[in-house]
This record gives sequence, structure tokens and C-alpha cells, in this order.
Amino acid sequence: MPENWTFNGFSLSSKGKWDVEAVIEGIGIPKFRGNDLRVPFQHGNRWIKKRFDSRKVVLSMWIKGTDRADLDTNIDVFLTAIGQLGLHTLSRTLRSGETRLAQAELCAEIHFVRKNPGYAKFALELELPDPFFYAMDKTIDVRTVSSSPFVWTHANVGSAPATAMVITMEGPLSNPILRNRNNGIWIQYVGTIASGQSVVLDTKHFTCLQGEDNMISIVKHGGDAYWMILDAGSNSMELETDVIGGSVTLAYFPAFY
Repeated sequence: MPENWTFNGFSLSSKGKWDVEAVIEGIGIPKFRGNDLRVPFQHGNRWIKKRFDSRKVVLSMWIKGTDRADLDTNIDVFLTAIGQLGLHTLSRTLRSGETRLAQAELCAEIHFVRKNPGYAKFALELELPDPFFYAMDKTIDVRTVSSSPFVWTHANVGSAPATAMVITMEGPLSNPILRNRNNGIWIQYVGTIASGQSVVLDTKHFTCLQGEDNMISIVKHGGDAYWMILDAGSNSMELETDVIGGSVTLAYFPAFY
């Protein structure tokens, strides 16, 4: 099947009316944000950790009609559908049938170049503040903590690092600390989680809840500003606790370049 794109629920492929002919920009690794530090009287630069920047997806498209009037009608329909202000869902369905989603905004003017009375070409330029596409199926990894430290291998099926996840710790656990041994990033809940209770850590919104109680004051983390990062591929995970018998759950949508 051919690759298919939709924006704000509107298909960018309509037989005989408009279609995407090529992806000019936006597939691959986005550019990095940040620069190494220049230190006086030293060779080279001092390395600092980089972040991925926002990126653009630029689609080369055509639009046509049976004549000039029909082309103008199709242009109006197309612009009405995609010209909504704000962030909207950009959907990319691969040739394999897998669909990945991103949030995008129309960020540049659209200039139609007429090739003949019933045919025109243009570029659709979309800005992704979050540069990744995300799978539609959530990864959920549930582990019973039968020892301390408890070690297991978690497979992140995405091609990009995962940073937005929900970590659920269910008791009995005491002072549990979750560590990714691949990159040294860790997060700890400094307290006791009784049997039948749970603590929910949201690494995207930086929240910690036990029931309806805000427990952010007893959360510690280190290794990065992010609470947790799962590298693409295999991750060696470790959970240490003063009391065993509970469980830990990782839930997230895998990210792709």
C-alpha cells in the first residue's frame, strides 16, 4: 500500500484531486539544540549534552481539477480543511500499514504554482514542536519485584528515546529507586508504599500522585533533567527497594524519528 498522510483528520491524498508526491523534509533525525562550550586557552570545545530541536515536515504536493474552475474549487476545499489555526494531529501511515502520529502546525504560506489551467503544485510546510512521531499502540511493561535489586531488560521498540511515560509503583515497596543502567538516569520515591497502594509518576508532566495526594516533595531523580529516558532498543533496568513484593509498570507510546 502507498504511504498516506492526514492532517487534522483530513486526508492529503484524494484520488484525482490532490496528493503528496514526495517528502522533501522531516523524515530522519532532527537537528540538535545546543552548542559545546568554548573554553579560553584550551584546545577545541567542552562537550555539553544536546537536546533535539523542533523540526519541519515539508510535503511536495499537487492539486488538480477538470478545468480552471474545478481546480479553484478543489483549492478552496483543501485550504478550508488544513487552514485551521493551532496544533493538530499529523498522521503518517507507512507502507507496512503502521500509523504514527505527531502534533503539527501549519507554519508557512502556501503558494500554488499553476502548471496548466487544471493543475498546480505547491509545498505544505508543517512545524512539529515535539519532533517525534509516536506509535498508536502503547507499550506496557509490568514487573513483579521479587528481589532487590531487581534487574530486567526492557525493549523500547521506537527508534528514538522515550521520555514521556507513566511509571506506576505498587506496594509493598519502600524507598524504591528505578534506574536505567544504560544511561545512569534514576528516579526514587522516598517513602513507603503499602500493599494495595500505588504511586504514579508522570515523567512528561513531572507529577507524582498517591491516590489524589500530591507527593512531589519526596521524589528524587538524577542523571538528567528528564525523570527517565528509555534509549531505543534494549535497556537494562534496575529497581532497588527496602521491601520486596510489589510491582513496577512502565507505560508509554514509543517515539520514532
